[in-house]
Amino acid sequence: MTLSPTYDITKSYDENYADGPFFSGDLPPAPKGEPGYRFLDFPVHAPIGVPAGPLLNANYIDLYARLGFDLPVYKTVRSIQRACHPAPNCLYLKDAGSLTPERFSERLVATAKEPAHPADISITNSFGMPSKQPDTWMEDMEKARNGMGPGQVFIASCVGTPGVAGGDLPADYARTAAMAREAGAQVVEINLSCPNVTSGEGSIYTDSEFTQRIARETARVLGPVPLMVKVGYYTDPNVLAEVLRAVAPFVAGVAGINTLSFEVVDESGQQALPGEGRLRSGICGAAIRECGLTQARTMVEMKAVEKYDFAIVGVGGIMTPADIDAYLAVGVDAVMSATGAMWDPYLAKNWRTTHGVG
Repeated sequence: MTLSPTYDITKSYDENYADGPFFSGDLPPAPKGEPGYRFLDFPVHAPIGVPAGPLLNANYIDLYARLGFDLPVYKTVRSIQRACHPAPNCLYLKDAGSLTPERFSERLVATAKEPAHPADISITNSFGMPSKQPDTWMEDMEKARNGMGPGQVFIASCVGTPGVAGGDLPADYARTAAMAREAGAQVVEINLSCPNVTSGEGSIYTDSEFTQRIARETARVLGPVPLMVKVGYYTDPNVLAEVLRAVAPFVAGVAGINTLSFEVVDESGQQALPGEGRLRSGICGAAIRECGLTQARTMVEMKAVEKYDFAIVGVGGIMTPADIDAYLAVGVDAVMSATGAMWDPYLAKNWRTTHGVG
């Protein structure tokens, strides 16, 4: 069957920003009754969201909030304008299977052929964390916040940009977060883990000392607004433990994983995505579920041992209601789905129906 994601991967990022989201289905009724869950002391109807990535602007936030994703994250913004990598930005993967650490040296193959079922989708994506200029995204972010319903939490994702703020990257993270707070973000997430940038801000999550500096400075400017950090996958659990220890005094939540980084070629063996530095790109969807779930379990265990009080958000390969349940079963406080939510906008609705949630 033909699959119709709300982000059209045959179009450019700018076309999706201007014309999307692409959705023509019925919207579920608004939930009745009081919210039955809490996230960072906010009441929510369901602990389900969409991580930074698919929700490009207020139109996307509005749609997914209406679809029952109560924790939508506004796509990562910067303190300066940044263009997107050239299209195409998303491609299907051919027979990716489950990408466990012993496979991290493999090259993956992209294909134009769609999987038969949304639950089987794995993709490569490479955007480079584009951003509109702050005046544009702040106005749009305020619109997105005002459109949220009761029992929902509006989260904004921010990143610092090397070379800005006199080269003080932690200061630029903080400055961007402060603008998001001003625009109405109820929670601010700083993205430390995007693999699709070439200037260094995507691998910070492996450096506990630098991560701590960024978290400390950002938490200071946010004041009472909760801070979350988004991390990638750790091949060494000792590094994960060091990072959690470093950020624990400053954050209200830790989310992970982001996409996995792989070299991706087309079926003739050539670089799949055009442009310099794009042989390696992010992998998401069903193929990264095992890594995401494993790290979620590890973070929950470390939190229990160290008695941390931050929330944990499980991300990675959540394609079905059963995947949501699998993450919640290991003890995370909330889950977020990107690829799954793009190709199955009713993912949250179906989970809520199964669990008798509004």
